[in-house]
Amino acid sequence: MFGYIIDGMDFAHKYDERPALSPDYEKHYHDFFEILYFVKGDADFTVEDSVYKLHSGDIVFIQPGEHHHVALNRRVSYERYVLKFSESLLPKYMFGRIRSRASFYTATKEMSALFRNLDDIYDRYDGDDRKTLFTCRLLELMTMLCLEPEANKTAVHDNTITKIINYISENIREPISLPAICDQFHFSQSYISNKFSRHMKVSVISYVRTKKIMAAHREIMQGEKATDAAEHYGFSDYSTFYRAYVKVMGFPPSTRTPDK
Repeated sequence: MFGYIIDGMDFAHKYDERPALSPDYEKHYHDFFEILYFVKGDADFTVEDSVYKLHSGDIVFIQPGEHHHVALNRRVSYERYVLKFSESLLPKYMFGRIRSRASFYTATKEMSALFRNLDDIYDRYDGDDRKTLFTCRLLELMTMLCLEPEANKTAVHDNTITKIINYISENIREPISLPAICDQFHFSQSYISNKFSRHMKVSVISYVRTKKIMAAHREIMQGEKATDAAEHYGFSDYSTFYRAYVKVMGFPPSTRTPDK
C-alpha cells in the first residue's frame, strides 16, 4: 500500500479490512480527474445517473465536476488504487477524447499490470524519478482508456434521474428551482425530491448549486473574474456565492489553480 501526493498528482493504493459503510465513502465532487481501479470488495459505484456493481479489475473514470459516490454493501475488505490528477498533467490533444469517455471499464491485462507496477515504482524510486515514472504510467493509462471501445460496461440508469440531470446541465446558467423541475417533468415535488435524494444521496437544490459552483470555478480557472462568473450562474449576491464556493471547493475563488 502507498500514498503519494505531489504537484497535482495524488496516487494511492488503499486497503480497508473492515471499512465503515458510511459516511466515509459518501458522495462528493472535485475539480480534478480521478481513476479508481477496483481490486476487491462488495461495492456499487455511482457516477451522476449511472450505477454499476464493481467487479475485480474494473475501472471507474471520473471527470472534473462529476457527482460520484461508492456504496459498500458489506463490511468486507475493500482494496483499490485511486489516481487523482490535475488536467495540467495531460497533453491538450487528449481533452477532446476524454470528454466523450464512459465512466466504467474492465481493465485490459496491460492496464492491470500498469496498476500493479505502481507499487514497485513507489518502493524502488523516490524524488524526481518516482514522479517521472508515475507521470509516465498515468499517460500510458489515459492513452489506453482513450482507445478503449466506448462504454464497454453497461451501468444501470434511472430514466427520470437522467432527464433531470440533463435538464440541469442544459439550463445551468438559468434559475433552476424544484418547482420548475417538477413543472418540466409533471411530477410532484415530494416525488422528485425523494427519488433524487435516494439515488444521488444529495438534494436536488444542493446538486444544482454545486453544479453552478463547479461551472463558475471552470470559468475562473480560465481567467474570468470571480464576480462575473458568479453573475453568469445566477448569484446576484457575491457574498452568497463566495460562501457557497468555499463550501464546495474548499478554498476561496481565485484565478490560480490551488495545489492539490
